[in-house]
Amino acid sequence: MIDLPKPSSPPVGAVATRPAALKILVTSRKGGVGKSTISANLAAFFKLQHKLTTTLLDLDLHGSSSDWLREARPIGVVVQHHPLPLDLGRKGAAMEARRHLRHAAESSDVVIADLTWSDALDGNWLFDYDIVLTPVSMSGIEVAATIGFLSNLHWVFESTVRTAPQLIICPSRVDESDSISKIFTSQTFPISFVLSPPVYNYKEAKFLFKKDYLSELPGDQGTTFKTFAQSIADVGFAHMRSKVRRNISIGNLSKVSGDSAVLTQFMQQRTQSNVPKANATTTLVAKAPRPQPPEPPKKSGLFKRLFG
Repeated sequence: MIDLPKPSSPPVGAVATRPAALKILVTSRKGGVGKSTISANLAAFFKLQHKLTTTLLDLDLHGSSSDWLREARPIGVVVQHHPLPLDLGRKGAAMEARRHLRHAAESSDVVIADLTWSDALDGNWLFDYDIVLTPVSMSGIEVAATIGFLSNLHWVFESTVRTAPQLIICPSRVDESDSISKIFTSQTFPISFVLSPPVYNYKEAKFLFKKDYLSELPGDQGTTFKTFAQSIADVGFAHMRSKVRRNISIGNLSKVSGDSAVLTQFMQQRTQSNVPKANATTTLVAKAPRPQPPEPPKKSGLFKRLFG
């Protein structure tokens, strides 16, 4: 079970408030990357595995994640579908999104919001969240597109004036043969982010839509999704407990710093075996450094770990 961050003791005679909700936004710029699947099943994970009051806030027009939870085996997740009125403009849409998020958070331990990002949205709205989780499929073109999308929002994730949300990128719809390390080390990233354990494209998962949940799959299939989801939970609640952004090393996630993406033990083991490794280490891909005079290439020791 997860211990929720507790608010400070209220003054004598004051009414105690419930702990703040963990707020996670699952977003990408395009469909087809598993965003709604992750949203619905992450909400189910918090409810089933940690018995937390959980709300799915589906802000997409099509409502795929809310449809999944409404029609699947009932587990008690609160489902809300509020498509954002983008015709109201940046500020109008953001005001509606904030209103729905605030209302959901008032009665929840965890809020999972599902949204396809649009340039019509105001990036300031991201500060309302603890985690911004971006799924990306295993294609160099998709990863490059995600980098461009996130680069436009770097001012949010690198803010020193406001508490920035923690950015997590999730390799999604990963096949057995995919080399995740190769995909990510071939790119240069302009901002720091946590690279989560992957969500695998198991054929059995395709039959769960509107019926059941990824965490309930038998054997390694369910275990690998729970490993991913628990990592998100660990980082999210650590972020809530921290007043400022800091390096963290929690559960299955660790931060590293360097001049390119990092080969992870998890991915190295995963690509060398037909059996998913559920408890290995994943990494944060560090921000690309400012241009420096060229140096002789290094054979090893490219990165050093930073511990919180």
